Amino acid sequence: MRFDFIQQMKRVRFILILPLPILLFLTNTVFSKQEKIVDANNSLENKQKVKEASFETITPQVKDILISHSLNGFFEDPEAVPFSVETEDWNEIKVVRSPVHGKTVGKGDQVIAFDLERIRNKIGDLKYELSIKSLNLNILSIQLKKDEEINNIELSKIERASKYNAAVFDYFKSKDLPYEKKSAAQELKRYEESLSYSLEELNQLKKMYEEDDLTEETEEIIITRAQNEVNRLKFALEGAKIRNEKNLKIQIPKSELDRKDSFNLRRIALNTDKAVKPQEIKIRKLEIKKIEEEKKLLQLKISRLENDLNKLKAPSPIQGTIFVGTFDFGKWSGKKLFEPKLKKGGILKPYEEFLTICPLNKIQAKVVIPEKKLFEISKLNKGVIESAAHPNIKFPAKFKISENLPITPSNYSLTANIEIPKEIPPPLPGTSCVLKVVSYEKEKALTLPISSVFQDKNKPEVDYVYLLSKKNKPIKKVIEKGKISESNVEIISGLTHKTKVLKNKPSH
Repeated sequence: MRFDFIQQMKRVRFILILPLPILLFLTNTVFSKQEKIVDANNSLENKQKVKEASFETITPQVKDILISHSLNGFFEDPEAVPFSVETEDWNEIKVVRSPVHGKTVGKGDQVIAFDLERIRNKIGDLKYELSIKSLNLNILSIQLKKDEEINNIELSKIERASKYNAAVFDYFKSKDLPYEKKSAAQELKRYEESLSYSLEELNQLKKMYEEDDLTEETEEIIITRAQNEVNRLKFALEGAKIRNEKNLKIQIPKSELDRKDSFNLRRIALNTDKAVKPQEIKIRKLEIKKIEEEKKLLQLKISRLENDLNKLKAPSPIQGTIFVGTFDFGKWSGKKLFEPKLKKGGILKPYEEFLTICPLNKIQAKVVIPEKKLFEISKLNKGVIESAAHPNIKFPAKFKISENLPITPSNYSLTANIEIPKEIPPPLPGTSCVLKVVSYEKEKALTLPISSVFQDKNKPEVDYVYLLSKKNKPIKKVIEKGKISESNVEIISGLTHKTKVLKNKPSH
């Protein structure tokens, strides 16, 4: 302050030397102004400190980042074979002896006993029916050969009868019918001529008797006899005319129609026989074909049932250990679900899996991946497997995604191959396990709490933090963030380890 005072005095060097009272007054005035300036500066500094103290700041921390995932799963035998009775025709699968859980069986050994009596009886009945059909087929084949020979003869006979029928009708139209008409005319003419002859004779007798000297009695007798003959012939001529008219108008047309109808009926009958005879042969052939097809179906059914019989003997497809139940992505169903069906008298359905044969030569893990972790896990291929059965051992594992499609809603799966030391017994199928993988690891990463990093509402891809400006006001600073580990986020660019960042989002 004295320095400032001297400076002030230098500025007023040009002032004349004043009396002492005046000089003291001026000195007090200068000191009073200087103290007011200092107080104002101190007040401003205090306000700034208070304002700065209202925002809590932090600096990015340097930490090692490790992002790991624990995925649940089960051990499975990749060579395991689900067992079911895959019968095609036989549906009655009745248990006689239950399978033994944990029993070791060789390839071809019986794993379960079923009732075989009924299917054997059925096969016997079908074979008996097949024998009868074979005999019927032989009989029909012999009859067919006979019918074909007879049919050829009958067709030739029909052909001849057709020609004969046509010839007879043609002969009737060309010969008999004209002759009948001519005969009727000739008969009428004969009666007319006979009457004419008798009349002429009567007339001659009358003339002769008129000239001769015969007695009257004799003449009368002869003339009467001649007259009677004329009368008889007149009557006969009248009958002949009636018959002629009847023949020409009724009998002959009727006869012609009858002959024509008879010809057509015979022709139709012969043509029908000619068409039907080959069809009868075809029917016989179809009957034979039907029996042949039925025989083939019977043979096929017998073959299928014999195949079903072999399957009902329940031979093991491989050598291994029996697990009662099934495995679904490594998870064992347990025995209880199948116990009611596998007891004596229980009924199973075809293709129903109820056992699993495990060779136990290899072991792998089936692990479930939640959908939200699929992207991270798909980029990895190794990790470690932990098992409750081996609590102090971590098995190295290599894996790949098993399915491109989800196995259940929001879940995918992977298959992990495990390296198991020879001295350690491998885990059994169905045992639970956990696959642990590291998806990201970085040493000395720059980090901030997740709560100190924010996203732009309009641009969600933009991340930012708040800094204090030189005027101690919050300002946004765009950054590039990396991985998130627990409650911290990695800062890739935009900040240094010395940068002060607002811990919380400012309220204004």
